[in-house]
Amino acid sequence: MQRQRTRDAILKAAAEEFERRGYAAVSLSEIAARVEVTKGSVYFHFPSKADLATAVVHTYSSAWQTIVDGVEGSRAEGLEALRQLSAEAARIYRDDAGVRAPLRLMRESDVIGVDLPTPFLPWLDAVTRQLVVAQERKEVRADVDPQAVAWHIVSCFFGTQEISHQLNGRKDLADRVDAMWDLVLRGIAA
Repeated sequence: MQRQRTRDAILKAAAEEFERRGYAAVSLSEIAARVEVTKGSVYFHFPSKADLATAVVHTYSSAWQTIVDGVEGSRAEGLEALRQLSAEAARIYRDDAGVRAPLRLMRESDVIGVDLPTPFLPWLDAVTRQLVVAQERKEVRADVDPQAVAWHIVSCFFGTQEISHQLNGRKDLADRVDAMWDLVLRGIAA
């Protein structure tokens, strides 16, 4: 139990530092000091800084799956589910460095020197799945290619969150994601 709490604390501190300062600027000694454990304790859980970065990226996948499960558990389908997914993702991106850190780490993957998990594939799958449902419900035009549109929706979302981050610290992210949907729906709605 204590081991898991220590591991979780190390992951949280690492995510916050990686997101704030970037991979190269963060040392394992700083993470250990922040969590108030020895550097050896960090190495016990993560044999290298690259392993720690990889674990931070994996936590992102868990967070995304939790969002998908929550929306799909609410029985939302189609376009309603897609708007709920993106609204919840926007809230988490705004509030949780543990979810934002993997994006920065992936942008810095050449510095890290390991293959990091690709985070966009689960997003693409979930969005494609809901677009197919939306077509079946006649919410989306029949001539729309769900996979192609999913690619653009995911790209728009991540671009929206990045620009919102750069311009005002994601304060307007929820509004910007709503506006993104208003624009996208004009092109795909039945």
